[in-house]
Amino acid sequence: MRISRRIPKFFELVWVASLVAGCAGSAGPVGPSFEVSFDPGTPRSARDQVVRVEVYLVESCTDVTLGTRPVPALGTADVLRVDGGGAFGVAFDNGDYGLYGVAQDAECAVVAAGCDAVAITGAQETLAVTLGAVRGEACPVDEFCSLETGDCLDGTGGTGGSGGEGGRVDDGLILFYAFDEGSGSTVTDQSDVLPKLDLTIADPGNVAWSTDHLEINTATALSTSGAATKVVSRAQASGELSVEAWITPANATQGGPARIISMSVDTQLRNFMLGQEADTYAARFRADGETDWDNGSPTIFTTTGTVTAALTHVVHTHNASGAEVLYVNGVEDETFTRTGGLSQWDATYPIVVANEGTNNRAWLGELHLVAVYDRALDAAEVEQNFTAGP
Repeated sequence: MRISRRIPKFFELVWVASLVAGCAGSAGPVGPSFEVSFDPGTPRSARDQVVRVEVYLVESCTDVTLGTRPVPALGTADVLRVDGGGAFGVAFDNGDYGLYGVAQDAECAVVAAGCDAVAITGAQETLAVTLGAVRGEACPVDEFCSLETGDCLDGTGGTGGSGGEGGRVDDGLILFYAFDEGSGSTVTDQSDVLPKLDLTIADPGNVAWSTDHLEINTATALSTSGAATKVVSRAQASGELSVEAWITPANATQGGPARIISMSVDTQLRNFMLGQEADTYAARFRADGETDWDNGSPTIFTTTGTVTAALTHVVHTHNASGAEVLYVNGVEDETFTRTGGLSQWDATYPIVVANEGTNNRAWLGELHLVAVYDRALDAAEVEQNFTAGP
């Protein structure tokens, strides 16, 4: 399954949606307009998940519980995927009210909410509500969230119905390569985080396209045209990173380590790497104070024999605490604690896949999926992505 490309992300610290009440062209009084924003302290991991915002006018904020839908409400308006505005469609009497908003992710879980006191007057100004991070309930088991309506639907499409769309974890995803272009020399960054970091295949004649993967038959490099700045800025902000790959190695003998994905300029300078060393998978991660830190050392390896010429899911996670895990096919295989922060990461480095930019650490095999997250996926999330498949 592929990640949905319809789910937008928020790249600014504050997102604003204007909701103009009243019907267009009506001669009667119009309701107030509303401005919704996120508290600057709300984690980006919460803001970036939002696909739907619901806004309610209530008697007062004392009538609501953050993270739940208020009952009763005087009026409500929705914004879906920031495709446009919404409206209550009615005017309200002058007076003091509460303006309440809830922001939902693709699984209908509430990730942010807020309620602010507002006053409606004859000379109406824009009302504003600020949302902060919360965690509400998602759809019930065996139901899914419609990205068209934001409602929980049953399996027949009726309200009331199965799990999120696509099955993969979206929270914190900043790079996503599905290798499903089928032809050409470009692999598209299908994440929703700008700027896009597409890969260019240096030697298109050295690869073979399939409908759902790219086979590297002879040494080449797939790299971004410039610096992968968004990866550094987001990783430094969180202190975390996850690197994921669905691959089929050509053999269990290539090494160097052979680079599956690296953010680096040569064999000695990098921010992170996921690679293959003979019949083990290898990970490097630049951390302040470590020996040979600018090469991401020390390298950690999975157990002997984990590399085979079969479709394999490999994930490396680094937590802000320094805890690292290497997973193979959804199962924890190796752990490590790497001290030091990310202050020495170099934002000028590009992303390189299947090689180093110096073209001397080639990896051969099939690339089915490569993804990078700006946070450490937990064991359940890694298993979720493994279950979803490439």
